[in-house]
Amino acid sequence: MTTGLMIDMVLMVLLIIAIGFCWRLDRQLAALKTGQDGFRQAARELMESVSQAESAVRALRQSSGDVSRELQDRIDEARLLAGTLGARNASARRYP
Repeated sequence: MTTGLMIDMVLMVLLIIAIGFCWRLDRQLAALKTGQDGFRQAARELMESVSQAESAVRALRQSSGDVSRELQDRIDEARLLAGTLGARNASARRYP
């Protein structure tokens, strides 16, 4: 065997090893990209959920504000009626 042929064989073996490493690296990069795509999809879904939750919180705040105002109006009306009723009751006690 000549020296040139031995060098060619060593280079061939090294080239086969390099091809194997490249193939393995390509598979790992493809798996990483697939995982990254899944992560991106999950992040998009999370953002949509957060947006929906924010909308729901705004609606609840608006609704609670409306209910609070309505309740306060009823309380004020009840106090007014209680005062009027107390005055009429006191007036009625004066007449036996």
